[in-house]
Amino acid sequence: MKKMQKRLLVIVLFLLVFLIAEGQNFAQFKEELLNTKDWNTARQKIIAYIPTTNNVEELRELQSIWESVEPNVCKQYFFNAAQNNPHSPVYQYLALRLEEDETLQMKGAEELCRNYPDFYWGYRLYIVDFMAWLLNAELEIPDPLNGQELSLKIIDEGYKRFPDDDYFHIFQFHRYRLTQNYPQAEKELKLTKDRNLLMANWMRIKYFLVQEKNATLYSSYLPPLFSDLIKSGQMASVDSIYIFAEGYVEILQETESWQSLEQFLAQNPVLLNSAPYFDVYAGLLARKEDWNALGNELLSAFNKKVIDSEHLSQYLTKWEDNLCHQPHWTELKQKAEPKSNLISPHQ
Repeated sequence: MKKMQKRLLVIVLFLLVFLIAEGQNFAQFKEELLNTKDWNTARQKIIAYIPTTNNVEELRELQSIWESVEPNVCKQYFFNAAQNNPHSPVYQYLALRLEEDETLQMKGAEELCRNYPDFYWGYRLYIVDFMAWLLNAELEIPDPLNGQELSLKIIDEGYKRFPDDDYFHIFQFHRYRLTQNYPQAEKELKLTKDRNLLMANWMRIKYFLVQEKNATLYSSYLPPLFSDLIKSGQMASVDSIYIFAEGYVEILQETESWQSLEQFLAQNPVLLNSAPYFDVYAGLLARKEDWNALGNELLSAFNKKVIDSEHLSQYLTKWEDNLCHQPHWTELKQKAEPKSNLISPHQ
């Protein structure tokens, strides 16, 4: 029994060493490839390497490198490889990956899923294509998943086989979001760990969290995602607070979380330089009947040109009975008068 355990341990260690070596070999090969100055030599290296591996990740990388330089030559090579290897799901997938006709690509991916149900990349391609269609369709069709039972069945079959894959999780998030099954959508969202997938879907994630009115999840989930977007150059740091506040303020207003809303605006005073957020803050002060503070804030906002005389006049009319007793009332009334009504000292 002990000898058997030792043999198994030796085999496992050997496999680990082999896999690590394989990974290092490809990384080294790719580095040499990218440093090759003559493209004809680089192409020959790629063509020589392709038959030596069945690792789809490696083949995808090589295909992408080749396609970026010679799209037509690359496409023809993999189309020929698919024809010469009709029973290879790997080469069928790689050829489909370069198919420009979205309908043909999706049909081919569906066939891959049916003919090779344990081949992950067939489902991956199918999900990417179907999800792209779905996210466009939701902008035009009230219920885009209606009548899509066949597609959903294919994806469900793949989900059973690859239950931990993030592409399935992000699709299921959209699926349940669109059918308004918010608890299940939230569950699938939390299971999605791929940061690139999350960044690619950040707008709909944000919109979903606003729909769900979950301030706690919104405030804990989005900042790290926005940080990733900023680091990748997809979002400007200066814009992030406004994009975050857009949804967060709406949630707090709809849930009548007034204390949290006031605290958030006080902690982010830059927002008060924007008229819409100043309006929210002014409303909060009026709700608290803190008229002295409101008078001070109105004067400050006018002097900073956050609001103009017309808007100031509207505020004073709305809360005149309370503001008229405050120290700045006379000054506020003067500033609220249209400039055309003011008498010039030179007249």
